[in-house]
This record gives sequence, C-alpha cells and structure tokens, in this order.
Amino acid sequence: MEHKAWYDEENDLLRVKVVGPYSTKDALAMGKFGQELLEGKPYRQLIVDLTASTTMEGRETRKIQNRILEELGITDVAYVGAKAFVRVFAKVMMKLGSLDAATDFFKTDDEALRWLKDQRRS
Repeated sequence: MEHKAWYDEENDLLRVKVVGPYSTKDALAMGKFGQELLEGKPYRQLIVDLTASTTMEGRETRKIQNRILEELGITDVAYVGAKAFVRVFAKVMMKLGSLDAATDFFKTDDEALRWLKDQRRS
C-alpha cells in the first residue's frame, strides 16, 4: 500500500493521499489507522488527495469505505484533485445517501482547507 495517512496538527484534520489503485484491503487498513490518528482529536474532518489515484475496486470497496468514514465519525470530506469521472461517481453516491458527511471537491488544497474551516463555523 503506497497510500499515506496522517493527522495534520496545524489544521486539526486527517489527511489521506491515495496513490495508484485503492482496494478493499486498503480501505480496511486506512480505517484502522484513521481510528488511531483521530483518537482524542477535536475535529473529524478529512482531506483526500486524489491527484495520484487511478482506480477504486468495485462496489464492495466503496461500501466499506463509506462505513469506515461513518464509524470514524467523519463530519466533512474534501476531495482534492479528483479526475472528472471520480467526481461524477462520488456525486452520485452522495445523492444516494450512502455517505452522511458533508462532501465537496476542490482543485487546490488551500480551497479545501478554507471550506473545512468554514464547516466548523456552521
């Protein structure tokens, strides 16, 4: 797994960088690691950097990923650098209500950070 996850202390949020394909095994590993990183933290927000991503395994992986985000108590997800087909797919998933967190897409990390910090005020 080349993906990276860390807690951004300066901005009080979880970050994930997806590198290459994303599998069910990756989702489960990230969920476990995410739980450790978020323990005792004030916010349950996430930036997912998709600039180096390629594919995500099928429906089961997406289902597991959404369940993990719910279990982690993630309130807001900002996707950065998603390719057009990823944005379209994710928007369909959001409309179907499979993820309860507020979610949006951004071209830059700065835009994503501004949005997440605004979400804290609302």
